[in-house]
Amino acid sequence: MAIVIPVYNAEHYIEETLLSAARQTYPVREIIAVNDGSRDGTRGILERLSQEIDTLKIVTVPNGGVARARNIGTERATAHYVAYLDADDLWHPTKIEKQVAALARHGHQSDWAAVYTFFRGINDESFVFGSGPCDPARGAIFGSHLVVNHVGNGSSVMVRRDVALAVGGFDPSYADHGVGGCEDRDFQLRILSQGYLMEAVPEFLVGYRFYEGNMSSNRSRMGLGQISVTERFLKDERVSDELKRLALESAHRYALTNFLAAGDWKNAWTSFKVSLASSPSRTALMLLRRSKGKLGKSVRKLPVLRRRAPIRRPFTAMDPLEGVLPVDALPNRQFIDRLQEIDREMPRQTLIS
Repeated sequence: MAIVIPVYNAEHYIEETLLSAARQTYPVREIIAVNDGSRDGTRGILERLSQEIDTLKIVTVPNGGVARARNIGTERATAHYVAYLDADDLWHPTKIEKQVAALARHGHQSDWAAVYTFFRGINDESFVFGSGPCDPARGAIFGSHLVVNHVGNGSSVMVRRDVALAVGGFDPSYADHGVGGCEDRDFQLRILSQGYLMEAVPEFLVGYRFYEGNMSSNRSRMGLGQISVTERFLKDERVSDELKRLALESAHRYALTNFLAAGDWKNAWTSFKVSLASSPSRTALMLLRRSKGKLGKSVRKLPVLRRRAPIRRPFTAMDPLEGVLPVDALPNRQFIDRLQEIDREMPRQTLIS
C-alpha cells in the first residue's frame, strides 16, 4: 500500500495530514510526499517528520502542479495499491483498511480497480461543518459519474497502481489552460470509461478541507474545470442524448453556483442559459434557495456539500457511520434510480490489455 501526497506551500496542514496517513490501521509500505516546489516552511516540516515516520519518502521537484505531482508519486510507488491524499485533508484511521477489504471481496477479478469513500467538509481547525453525498454508487458507473460526482474530492480514491499508469495518470493540461481543480474527476472518469469498475465504502472516512486560498476556494476555476471535464467525455460514442443533456445540465448548474459566488457574471450568464434550457424548474429552484439562504451559509459557499452536520465537532471524533442515510431515505431517489438504469444500459468498454 502506497500513499501519495502532493504538497505545495502546506506548512499549516501537512503535519496533521501526514500523521493521519501514518496512523492508518492497515500496514502502509510507503508514504510519498511530493514537495511540488514549496516556498514556505513545508520542506523543513517534511524533513523533520521523515525522522519520525519510517515509511515517509520525500520527493522534491520544481513546481508543476498537483496532477504532475501525483503522477510522480505514482511512478515512484512500488505497492500494488496507491491512495491519494491532498496535503490539507484528513483520513479516518480505518480508511485504507476498509478500502482494501472492499476490493478484496471481489477476489482477483481484474476489472475491479478502484474504491472511494464518503467525505465530510472540515474547516481550518479540522471541525466538521457539513457532509458530502451518501449514495454508494458501485460497479460500472461511468454514465452516472458523468452526471453526479460520486467521489467529490481527490483524497478519497484508492486505485490499483497498474491501472493508474495504464490510463495515463492525472492530466496536467487542465491546469496549464487555467481550469485546474478537476484533474481527479477526469482521472476517475478515464478509469471508468475504459471498462474498469469502482467500489464504494459507505462511510465518512475523509475530511475534505475548505478554506480561503486553497484550490477549492477558486470558484471560477472550479466551475470552468467541471464544464471542461464533462465536455471531454461527452465525445464518447456510448453517451446517449439523454445522458448528454443530464451531464451538461449538472455541470453548468454546479458551475453557475460557483460563478455567482465568484462574481464571474459573464460565465454565470452562459451557464444560466444552458441550465435554464435543460431544466427550468431545477435551475429556478437552485437560484431561489441560494437567494433565500435556505441551504445555509456553509453549504451556499460549498455546493458539493449536500447536508448539514453538527458544527464544531472534530473530524477524528466523529463516527464514520454517523449521518449515513439508508439508501431508501436518500433524497432524489427517482433521479438516482434513473442514473443507475443508464449505467446498466451503457455498453462497457473493453478492458485495456
